Amino acid sequence: MKWNIQKRLLVLVLAAGILSFLTLSGLSFYGLLTVRNEMKEMGDDLSKAGANFTENLVTYQLKRTLEDLAKARAELIDNETKLIRSDVTVLARTMTIIASNPNNYKPVKILNPQFEPVYNTQTYLTYGPDVKRDGLTPELEREIGIASNIRLLLTPLAGSFINYKSSCYVGSKDGWFICSSVFPDNKDPLPFEESEFFDYDPRERPWYKSAIAANGSVFSDLYSHMNMSNYQLIGCSAPYYDASGNVAGVVGIDVSNSEIYETINETAIGSDGSSFVLNKDGKIIFSSRTEGELATKVDGEDLRSTTKRRFSRAVWKMLRGESGIMPVTIDGEDYFLAFAPMESTGWSFGTLTLRKDVDDIVENSREYFVAQVEGFSLRLQDEYIFLTFCTIILLMGLLYILFTVSNKASAMLVEPIHELSDGVREIASGNLDKKLDIHTGDEIEHLATCFNAMTDDLKAYMSNLTKVTAEKERIATELDVAKDIQSGMLPKDFPTRDDFELLATMKPAKEVGGDFYDFYFIDETHLAITVADVSGKGIPAALFMVISKTVLKNFMVSTHNREGLAEVVAAANDKLCANNEAMMFVTAFVGVLDLETGEFIFVNGGHNPPVIYHAATNHCDFLDVKKNFVLGPMDGIPFIEQKIFLKPGDLLYLYTDGVTEALNVRDEEYLPDRLIAFMNSTDCTKDLETLLRNVRGDLAKHVGEAEQSDDITMFALRFNGGDKT
Repeated sequence: MKWNIQKRLLVLVLAAGILSFLTLSGLSFYGLLTVRNEMKEMGDDLSKAGANFTENLVTYQLKRTLEDLAKARAELIDNETKLIRSDVTVLARTMTIIASNPNNYKPVKILNPQFEPVYNTQTYLTYGPDVKRDGLTPELEREIGIASNIRLLLTPLAGSFINYKSSCYVGSKDGWFICSSVFPDNKDPLPFEESEFFDYDPRERPWYKSAIAANGSVFSDLYSHMNMSNYQLIGCSAPYYDASGNVAGVVGIDVSNSEIYETINETAIGSDGSSFVLNKDGKIIFSSRTEGELATKVDGEDLRSTTKRRFSRAVWKMLRGESGIMPVTIDGEDYFLAFAPMESTGWSFGTLTLRKDVDDIVENSREYFVAQVEGFSLRLQDEYIFLTFCTIILLMGLLYILFTVSNKASAMLVEPIHELSDGVREIASGNLDKKLDIHTGDEIEHLATCFNAMTDDLKAYMSNLTKVTAEKERIATELDVAKDIQSGMLPKDFPTRDDFELLATMKPAKEVGGDFYDFYFIDETHLAITVADVSGKGIPAALFMVISKTVLKNFMVSTHNREGLAEVVAAANDKLCANNEAMMFVTAFVGVLDLETGEFIFVNGGHNPPVIYHAATNHCDFLDVKKNFVLGPMDGIPFIEQKIFLKPGDLLYLYTDGVTEALNVRDEEYLPDRLIAFMNSTDCTKDLETLLRNVRGDLAKHVGEAEQSDDITMFALRFNGGDKT
C-alpha cells in the first residue's frame, strides 16, 4: 500500500507520542508509589476540597454553557434572518430592474384568486380598494403585466420556503399586490376571504410603511398578513425603484413565527426552561412560552418598563447588544437568563433555565465527585501491582517495534526525495531531456510529474522564444527603416534668408507617425507651407501621410498660379477620396506667403488655428480661421481661402493637436488657453530654435512622467520683409 507523506509523518508522530507516553509512564510509577502511601491520608481532604471545586467549576461551566448556547442560538436565528434579508435584497433589485426597464419585458398574466383557484407557490394578483373603485386604466394594466414577470423569481423563491408558512410578495405604490404563498402539506387551493379581494391595500400594511420609512431592507414587528391572518408573521421588506430613482413599491418575505418557535424550543434546558427573542423596542416577538410574562403578543408591552428590577436590568443589557447571564425572577420562579445579540436585526435572544435545575446539577456533580474519589482510592491500590507488571512487558515490546518501524519509515521517506534531488540537479545543469521516474503514489510522485512537465514546457518555451525574438527583431528593423524613410521625407534644410525665417520639428508618438509639415517655393516670390495631422498613428497613418504630402505638393506646384489656393485644396481632397476605403482623413493648414508684400493666403482644412505674433503690439492671438471640412473622407467639398498681411517681425506658429491635447498623468490636456498664455509670456523675437525649444519645455513641464499620447509637430514662420538673398 502506498502512503502519502502525510500518513508517513503521522506514523512518526505516533511513534514519538508512544515513546513520550512510555517515558511519562515510568515517571508515573514513581509517583504512584508515593501517592499510594499518602492517598488514604489525603483522601478526605481531597474529597472535600475537590467537591467544593467541582461545585464551583460546574456552576461556572453551566453558566458559560448557557451563555454559549444563547450565543449559538442567537447566531442560528440571526443567520436565518440574514438569508431572508438576502433574498429580499435580490427580489428588490430584480423589481428595480423590471420597473426601470419596462420596454425590455412583455406583459404577462398571472392568477386572480377572485376568479380561479391558487395553489402553493403559485403567483397571484389582487388590487387595493382604490383600484377596485376606479378600475384598471390601460397604463396601470400594462404596468401590472410588466411587473408580473417577477413570477419567474417569486415562484422558486416561495418554493425555497416550502416547509414554512410563508409569503413572497410585491406591493406597488399604485395599490396592486403580487404574491406567492406557502401552506406546508396543503394540496388544496389556498384559502382566501372575501375582504381580501376588495379591502387589502398593501400601502397600509406595516411592512410597506416600515420599508418606505427606512428606505432600505428592514424587519417588521409581528403582524397578520392577508390569507395568513390566523398566523403571527415576522417579515423583511425593502423598497424598489423606477427608472427615475423614485420608490415604485415594496417587496418582502414573511415567515410565520411558529416555525421559529420550534427552533428556540430546542434551546431550553431543564424541566421548565424556555427561550425568547426581544426586538429593539423591548417587545417579545418570538417565545417558546404561550402564556405568562414572556408570551408572544402582537401588541406586547415594552419590557423595559417592568417593575422587576433584575429583569429590567437584563432587558436593558439585551437592548444595548450585550451578552451575558443574569439571575431573574419570572412568573414567581427564579431563573438564570442567558442572552446574546442578533447583529443583523438588532434583536436579542434569551434563554431561561430554572435555578433549581442548575442547583440539582451542581449537587449531583458534587456527590459524583466524592464517590469517584473514594472508589479511585480503593481501585488504585488493587491495580497498582498489576499495572506495574503489564507496563514493563508492554514497554519492552513497544520499544522494539518503535525502533524497527521508525527505521524503515525514515528510509522509505528519504529514498524518493534523494532520487528527486539528483534528478533536479541534472535538469538544473541543462539536461532538459532528463525524465524523473518516481512512483511513490504521493506528493513526491506528483512533484516529479510536475518537473517532467516543466522541462517539456521549458523546451517548448525556449523554442518559441527564439522564433518570437527573431520576429520582433525583424519588425523592429523594418520600423527603424520606416522611421528613417518618413524622417527623410520631411524637409530638414531650412532656408537662411533675410526676408523670412522658418523652422519646424516633428516628434511621432510611435516609431512612425501621421503628422507632417512641408515648405517649398511655388515661384521666386511665393513660399508655400503645410502643417497636417493624419487620423490615427503608426504605420497606417504614416502611409496616408506620404500620400497626403505628395498630393498636396503636386497640386500646389502644378495648379496654384492658375486656379488659386482653395481650388488646389479641393482638388487634393478629391484625389485623396479616391479609393480611400479605410476612410482615413487628414487635417491640414495650407498657406502661401508673398515674400514681397507680406500677403498670406491660407486654407484651414479642419486644423487647429495657428498663433500669430504681431510685432507692432508685441502680442499673440489665435489666427481667425474658418474651419473647412477635413481632407479625405468626402469629395466634391468647396474650401474657403482667407487672406491676411504680415508685417515685418510678425510670426506664425503652427502646430498639431498633439500639442494642445497632450495629457499629463492625471489625464489633463495642455489646452489652447495655456498655449496662447505661454506665447504671450515668452519672448517671440528670439530665434526660432529658441522659441520652439521654450514651447517644448512648457509642454514637457505639463506632461511630466506621462507617456506621449499623440504625434507632436511645431512649425514657426517669421516674415522680415525685404528682398531675398
